[in-house]
Formats: sequence, C-alpha cells, structure tokens
Amino acid sequence: MDTTALDQLSHQALEQAQTAIASYPFPRLETYYTFADKSIIPTFLTRPFSRSQVNTRQLFYTLRGPQEIFPAFGASMSMMRSRFARDVWDGGNGGIHILPRVGLSDIERIQEVKASAPALVGVALGIHEDQAFLTELFQQPNLAFASIDIAHGANAAVLPVLAKIRAQGVESGIILGNVGSIEGFAYAYWLMKLSGFKHFAIKVGVGPGSVCTTRINTGVGVGQLSLLEEIYRFRNHAGYADAQIIADGGVNASGDFVKALAYSEGVMMGKFFASGSFEDEVLIKKDGHLEGVLLFGMASSLVTEKRNYIEGSSQTLRAFHKDAREAVSRLREGLQSAMTYVNATNLNEFRGNVRFALNSAAAITEAGVH
Repeated sequence: MDTTALDQLSHQALEQAQTAIASYPFPRLETYYTFADKSIIPTFLTRPFSRSQVNTRQLFYTLRGPQEIFPAFGASMSMMRSRFARDVWDGGNGGIHILPRVGLSDIERIQEVKASAPALVGVALGIHEDQAFLTELFQQPNLAFASIDIAHGANAAVLPVLAKIRAQGVESGIILGNVGSIEGFAYAYWLMKLSGFKHFAIKVGVGPGSVCTTRINTGVGVGQLSLLEEIYRFRNHAGYADAQIIADGGVNASGDFVKALAYSEGVMMGKFFASGSFEDEVLIKKDGHLEGVLLFGMASSLVTEKRNYIEGSSQTLRAFHKDAREAVSRLREGLQSAMTYVNATNLNEFRGNVRFALNSAAAITEAGVH
C-alpha cells in the first residue's frame, strides 16, 4: 500500500471516528476512577447453583476461528516467555499469553511460539515487521493472536503492518493497542475496520501498570475502571460489536480482574502473574527457594538500551504465586464467586447485572485487612 493510499485510509478512519463521537449522547467524564475506588454491589441469587457451575469462559475470534477461552492474558513482557505461556494455558483451562517482541530476534520469537506448544499463544508485533517473518509466524499451528503492541495504538503508523497482516489472509485474531479514550478507541476501530479485519480486539489502558511511569513522565492517562466503562458504553452505543475490549493494566488482585471484566471481554496482566513461571533471570532464589521476583517495565533499560528517555521502572516483589497455574486458579475462583453475588451464570449475564458503588476513603481501608 503506497503513501497516498495510507493517507486516504487514515483520513477516512478519522472522519468515521469523528462522526461516531459526535453522535455519542452521554456526557463526558471529568473524574476517572481506578479499581480501588469502586466496588461491586451484591444483589441476590435466584437459582440454586454453586460457583463451580458458572461459565467463566469468553468467546474470542482467534486466528484459528471462534474459541471459548478463560479471559486472562499475560502481558508481553520479556520475563514472561514460553514456560509462562505453557503454565498459564494450563492444558486449556487457563488463559493466553502474548509472547514478547522486545529483546528477541525474529528467529527467537518463532522459537518461543514453538516452545510454547501445545499452549495457544499470541505474539506481540511492532510496526516494522518483516513480511517473511510474518509469513512464517502465521503458519504456526498454536498461534491464536497477534497483538500490535505500541504505546499509542490509535496511530496511523500501524497501517503498514496491518496491510502486511491482511496480505497473509488474516481477518481475525488481531489485537491493537493501547488506547486511552473514546476518541482513540473509535479511531483504532476504524483503522482496523478499513484495513479489512472482520473481528478484532482493542487494548485499553494508558499508564495503569504498576511498573509503568507514563503518567508520571508525560502526564497522560486516566483512571482505568472509568476509562473501561466509558469505552464499553461508547462501543455498545456505536454498534462496534466486532471489536472486543481487552483491559490492560492496573490489576493487583483477583477483585480488580473481576471489576475489569464488567466492561471488557478480556484482561491483560503482568504483575499479578509474578511467579516461578517467569524467566530465571528475574527470579530471586536462596538455597533453591524462590524469595522474590524482579518486575520491570518494558521501556526499562533492563529490556532495551536504545532510548535515552524511558517510561519504565522496576520493583522487587516479595508476594508472588508458586506458578502461573496458581495465579489463574485465584482469578477463576474470584470471578466465580463474584458472579454468584450478582445472579450471573455466564459473563454476558455478569456484565448485564453488575452495578458499582463509589467507595469513600474509609471504605477502601475497610475493604482490606485492618
């Protein structure tokens, strides 16, 4: 696709997005809340079912067609590779990991996909991918998603790589992100739609990650829970049913995962998954026992030394899971219980039934151990 065609497509996407935003009837938010700021209101349970009877799987349109998957995604961080992908998949009972691109050669990225089998995985892509690499990548039988992974996903710079992916005959299973407003969501939607994709997902969240300092360094980004609510409402009003929402960042506990799913189809996490499933170089061990996990942002100098100004940080976690399977179990158990509190047997019912209340500072303290 030549420059003129790309410019025309970008302009068309902008016009379509502006039209949709102009017809949005709801008032724009001035205050954006985080997961800790709000809690789900318990209602009632009209049917005698236990939490083990609820369906916590979500239908996704993958590269291999429609599949029901537990809606937890591993973030594409370099300390989370094929071992993590196998563990989080948990024989098909768990979630999907998006394998990283930063710090790996194209050959290594293909090797990581193969080493993840039989787990289904996704792969993070940049905007400058080689066509030969993409051809080999999309031939991998366990590849379920390809995630175009840039800080500002509502960006016309993604159009060339979208064209390369479409040239592979791909129509679904593509994730684009990240966006941080309804304007960004609408524009990203039309970039995907006009590029020829039938079903896709858009990642939502700018700066909520625990080791992401984007908001500190740039002043950009708003509270994640309110952002998800606003985009979810806009998506449904605009009729963008072919675009699923993946909440990315801000999850510190299974309750945050549950809250995110009230306004999304999937949730991407990094810190929450900290465990022995991470790569050895970030595991802190003493006498063979795991004592800590080093977590760092993907803009950190631990990952890349190509930029002088970085938007990342690091921390040592002393609270962690045994492995990714244990982390998934906690997510599932928390979600199952939450669904019974709002009379829901599946995720569609959950989203329809859930209501939130704003917490006072004292209520936030009360919610924790005190």
